[in-house]
Amino acid sequence: MEEFYNPNEEKLNKRRENYADLLAKHRRLVVLRALIAIVGLILVVGIVRVVSSRKIYTDYNIKETYSRETATSGNTLLLGRNILSYSNDGVSCSDASGKIIWNETYEMQNPIVAIKGDTAAIGDYDGGKIYVVNASAPIGEITTNLPIRYIDVSNDGVVAATLDDGDVTWIYLYNAKGETIAYFKTSMNQSGYPLSVSISPNGNLVCVAYTLADTGRLKSSVAFFNFGEVGKNTQDHYMSGYDYDSAVVPYTGFMTSDVAFAVADNRLMFYEGGQKPVSKSEVLLDYEIQSVYYNESAVALISYDTTGEHKYRVQVYEPSGKLQMEQGFDVEYKNILLYKDNLYIYGDAELAIYNTSGVEKYAGTLEQDISMVIPSNTISRFSIVGKESIAQIQLN
Repeated sequence: MEEFYNPNEEKLNKRRENYADLLAKHRRLVVLRALIAIVGLILVVGIVRVVSSRKIYTDYNIKETYSRETATSGNTLLLGRNILSYSNDGVSCSDASGKIIWNETYEMQNPIVAIKGDTAAIGDYDGGKIYVVNASAPIGEITTNLPIRYIDVSNDGVVAATLDDGDVTWIYLYNAKGETIAYFKTSMNQSGYPLSVSISPNGNLVCVAYTLADTGRLKSSVAFFNFGEVGKNTQDHYMSGYDYDSAVVPYTGFMTSDVAFAVADNRLMFYEGGQKPVSKSEVLLDYEIQSVYYNESAVALISYDTTGEHKYRVQVYEPSGKLQMEQGFDVEYKNILLYKDNLYIYGDAELAIYNTSGVEKYAGTLEQDISMVIPSNTISRFSIVGKESIAQIQLN
């Protein structure tokens, strides 16, 4: 078979090659422009964040004020994004504009409160009643047959309660309806006295800090119990534990369902694991702790400032044991709120705000009394809850 040369076909092939080259160049140009735009956006966002993190506010405006309806006068706490007010006579919940959502009456001699997210438990210390509520409504009531010493609550209303029975202390788990889920006992002669009991947000893990006098000196243990499916396969639901000589552990807590911490008189300990927690890090402390505050990502320890430069000092630690920030302050604080990367320290009318880089964002005295701060996603905007009103604040 003879082959024939066609000049038009050669021109067509060259045009195809040129078109392919142009198309490839165009695609590379589009990708390059997209990369430049992404890098530029990242740089802009980074610059905005740096500028925002370093910006200092010196004044404020009250954008709006609401009258606060109070069915219960007394203590005020943050319940999710709402306001929980409780006293010896009852408990109520209102929204950020001061409108009452619900209220519940009771009689208690000494109410104690535990909060996890949108859920709270209010118990009568040395009494036998626990009320379980959330931001929407009361959800249950628990009656104990022994005096209550300590309570904690999970996100879905499971309550861990420490009950006093003389030489024996019982730790009970109840659901929000008051039904017993599990219980176990401790004694001074064996495990020691439980100084702190905490429950994970998902209700699976319980952390107990025991203190025991052994040969004339105190020692402590931190133990974890699993009441989920995994814990059913272990004796007494026990999963793991750690001993600390010459230490007292009065405070434990769960930052998340996978991360717990404990505070001793000489160290801070972090644990990790949603089923069988293990020791993650320890920080030795050489000062006396006055208060402990925490959120999902950090723990703040408050002490007196031994340098004499300020009255108090706050140290914020990550679960890795890394010191995130250290800052002195002089506010006569009645509460401290860790919200995202910001620290709100407030007294009756004083407010100081720091970010976790240690930058003082604002410090001053407000026109109204401060019962509680409701933060927002923007550090320059938040609400101040007073005894009779709620003010929306804009920092300038």
